[in-house]
Amino acid sequence: MCTIEPNGVACLTTKVDSLQVIVNKTQPLVPKNYYPRELVRVPKYNPYGRIVRKDVAAAIVKLGKQMQADKKGVLIVQSGFRSFALQKKLHSAKVSAIGKVRGERLVARPGHSEHQTGLAVDFGAKGVSTLQASFAKTKAGIWLAANSYKYGFVLRYPYGKTNITGYSFEPWHFRFVGVATATDMHDRGITTLEEFYALPAAPNYLN
Repeated sequence: MCTIEPNGVACLTTKVDSLQVIVNKTQPLVPKNYYPRELVRVPKYNPYGRIVRKDVAAAIVKLGKQMQADKKGVLIVQSGFRSFALQKKLHSAKVSAIGKVRGERLVARPGHSEHQTGLAVDFGAKGVSTLQASFAKTKAGIWLAANSYKYGFVLRYPYGKTNITGYSFEPWHFRFVGVATATDMHDRGITTLEEFYALPAAPNYLN
C-alpha cells in the first residue's frame, strides 16, 4: 500500500507493481519476496528463455526489430525476471567470490533487485561480449543507450552515478518505466530514477 501525496510520486515509486516503482539499496520491495503477475516469455531475441512482465516483453520485441533494421546488431535478452531465491543465490556467490564491498556494487541483495520486479532486462547482442563495461562502446550498446527510451527503457546504472544508484556502470542493464517517463527523462537530460523523482541517493544499504 502506498501513501498518496499531492504529486503522487510516493505512490508511484513505492507501489510494488507500478512501472515507476523504485528498487534500490535503501528502498527494498515490499514484500521482499514479491513475485509479479503476468510474467511471460519474451517471444523474440530470447535464446535463454527469459521471462518478464507482459508489457515489457512487447516493448522488447519492438526495440529489437528497430535495432536490427538500423543494422546495429541482433538483440539478445541476457537476463530478465529473477526470483527472491535466485537473487539470494547470486548475491551470496558474488560476495563469497570477491568480498562484500565489491560484490554489492555488482549484485543486489535479494529483495533489493530490479530484476525481481520483472521490469529489468540485461540486453546483449549476437556475437558481442555483454555484461561488461566494454559493451557501451559496441554498435549495439551505443544504439541502446541512445534509443531505448523510445520503447520505454532507461539505462538504469549510468556511468559516473555510482554515488546515487549504488551500482557500478552497467551499460547492459535497462529498466522499463514506460515510454512517457523514459522520454521525459531523456528530454530533460536526467539519467537516474532517483534524480528524476527527487529521491535520496542510495549508495549504500541502511544496514
